[in-house]
Amino acid sequence: MYLSFERLRPRSFQARMTIFGILLFFFSALLVVGFSGFFLHREFESRLQQSILGQLERYSNLHLQSKALLLLTLQQEHDQNRMRGTWLHWQEDQGVLWETIPANWEQDPTRMRFLLQTHLVSGDEWSRMPSRHLELSSKSPPEDYHNLDLEEEILITARVLSDGSVLAIGESHAFTQLQIKLFRRRVFRILLAVGIVSILVGWFFTRKALRPIQDLVETTETIAAGSLDARVPEPNTSGELAKLTRLYNEMLERIEHLVTTMNESLDNVAHDLRTPLMRLRNSIEMAITNETASVEELRDTLLDVAEEAEQIQLLLTALMNQAEAVAGTMRLRKELIDINVLTQGACELYEMLAEEKQIKLRKNFAEIPVFLEADPVRLRQALGNLLDNAIKFTPEGGHITVSILSESNVVNIEIKDTGVGISESEQLRIFERLYRGDQSRGSKGMGLGLSLVKGIIQAHRADIQVISSPNQGSTFRIEFLRPT
Repeated sequence: MYLSFERLRPRSFQARMTIFGILLFFFSALLVVGFSGFFLHREFESRLQQSILGQLERYSNLHLQSKALLLLTLQQEHDQNRMRGTWLHWQEDQGVLWETIPANWEQDPTRMRFLLQTHLVSGDEWSRMPSRHLELSSKSPPEDYHNLDLEEEILITARVLSDGSVLAIGESHAFTQLQIKLFRRRVFRILLAVGIVSILVGWFFTRKALRPIQDLVETTETIAAGSLDARVPEPNTSGELAKLTRLYNEMLERIEHLVTTMNESLDNVAHDLRTPLMRLRNSIEMAITNETASVEELRDTLLDVAEEAEQIQLLLTALMNQAEAVAGTMRLRKELIDINVLTQGACELYEMLAEEKQIKLRKNFAEIPVFLEADPVRLRQALGNLLDNAIKFTPEGGHITVSILSESNVVNIEIKDTGVGISESEQLRIFERLYRGDQSRGSKGMGLGLSLVKGIIQAHRADIQVISSPNQGSTFRIEFLRPT
C-alpha cells in the first residue's frame, strides 16, 4: 500500500484555489525578497566603494601637499580606522611607511603584504578577500555575526601616489552583510505572519466568491432529484457569476415551462389518438363478432376503419410537419404563384363549413394578379389552418374577411374574424408548440395548428402577427417581402 499524489490532491475547488493563491503569494514574496536582497547588497557595496574612494582621494590630495601631512593624518585617524575595521597599508620600495590594522586582526606583517600583493597581482580596481584568509584575534565578533552565520569579506583597492608609493585601503563587508541578513530575517517573519493571515482571508474570500457556483451545484442536484421549480439564489453583485446565475435561472424557467407544456400536450395527444384507435378497434371487433353480417355491412365497417386510420395518419403527419417547422428543416418546393388564385382556392374549401355556421366569408383581393415565389401546398395548408380556426371560434351570424394588400415591396394577407378574440397574455403563447388556449380546450385539436402555421410562414422568410382583444375578434396578418 502506498499513498499516491492523487489521494493527497484536494478535491474541493475552493481548497485548490486557496492553495494556489498561497503558493503564488509565497513564490512572489520569495522573488521580492531575493531581488531586494540583491539590490540592497549592490547599493551597500556601491556606497562602501564610494566611501573608500573618497577616503583614498582625500589621502592622495594630502600626499600631494606633503608626505609628512599624510603621515600625520594617518596617525591621527589610526584609532578611528582600527575600530571601524578599515585596513590601511602605505608602502614604498624601501619598506612599509604606515599600516593600520583593524582591531580584530592579528598583527601579522607577512599576511598584510600578502593581502596587498594579491590585490596588485589581480590587476583589478577592486578585490574581495574572505576573512578566512586572515588570522583574527581572540576578540569575539559581534553576537549578531554568530547568530546570522556571517562570513566577513574585505573589499580592497589601491592607488599609486605621486612619488611611486602605494596606498591600499580595505574595509570589511560585515556591516553590509549584517544589514541584509537582518533585513531578510525581519521580512521572513513578516511574510510568515502575512502568510497566515492570507490563508484565512483567502479562504474566506474564495468561499464567498465561489458561493454562486456552490449554489449552482446544489440547485442542479435538487433538480436532478425531481424538483423542477428549484432556482439558484441570485447574488447581489453584477459580475460574471451573477450573469451566469441569471442565465441559468432563465434556462430553468424555459425548461420547466417546456416540460410542463410537454406533459400537458402529451395528455392531449394521447386523448386525440385514443379516440380514433378505440373506434377502429370497436369497428373491427363488431365485424368479427357479427357472423351474420352482410358484405355491405362489412364494407361499411372497412370504410370506418379506413377513415379512422386516415385520422391517425393525419395526426402523425401534423406532428412531423410541426417538428420540421420548429427545427427549421422544412423543405419547400417554391414556384411562382398568384396569391389571389391560391387564397381563392383555400376559401372555397371552407365556404361550405362557414355556411353551416351561418358565417359570411368575405373576400377582398387585389385587383391585379399578385405573384410570389412560394410553396403552394404549404402556403395553402397555413391559410387553411387560419381559416379553420377563424370559423371554429366565430359564433353563428358572424363574418370573416380575407384580404390581400399588395404594395411595391410588401404583400399582406389578412384573415379577420368577429370571434371570441384572444387575451393579451395568450397572444404571447398561441404560436407555441402544443399550446391550447382557454377558449380551445373544449374543442378538437392538439394545439399544433398555429405553431405549424408560424413554421411554414418563417420557412418562407415571412412574418405573421396577431391583433386581437377578448370579444372583439382577431386579425392574423401574414407579411411577405418582395425581393428588390
